Amino acid sequence: MTPELNSAFKAAMRRLAATVTVLSTTAENGSRHGMTATAVTSVSADPPAVLACVNRSAALHAQLGLGRRLCINLLHCSQQRLSEVFAGGMEGDIRFNEGDWLNNAEGVPYLADAQANIFCEIEALHAYGTHSVCIGRVTSAVCRADVAPLVYQDGTYMCTGPLVE
Repeated sequence: MTPELNSAFKAAMRRLAATVTVLSTTAENGSRHGMTATAVTSVSADPPAVLACVNRSAALHAQLGLGRRLCINLLHCSQQRLSEVFAGGMEGDIRFNEGDWLNNAEGVPYLADAQANIFCEIEALHAYGTHSVCIGRVTSAVCRADVAPLVYQDGTYMCTGPLVE
């Protein structure tokens, strides 16, 4: 990739607004792992599936594997601090001191007051460039009543709202 293409690509991607999420899972030894991610989207409605792109240098990446369980916590616009903590503001399990974290029946940590929680089982991992594309079959989902997701665009956090006619 040329420096010009690299720069143009990064500038273009900064214009792609994305809901901020925290991916969370539990390792075989019981330790909790999580990271902030915006490269998350739906794949299929039947069967319900999602994908998340995870940098291979992220600590969470080592916990990903076929059959492993993962929660995609879509953050509410009031949870910017939590996003920053899981984006590297703190390291390790201490991150889970920020926010109201619980564990589901399978032991997967989830943010109780997230905009939504999407629980999935990893069915595919595909390495590409610096990242792995993780595809998860959705096993359950929970949504908060109000719709006010935290969004990241052009290096800035923001909230969404309906257009005024």
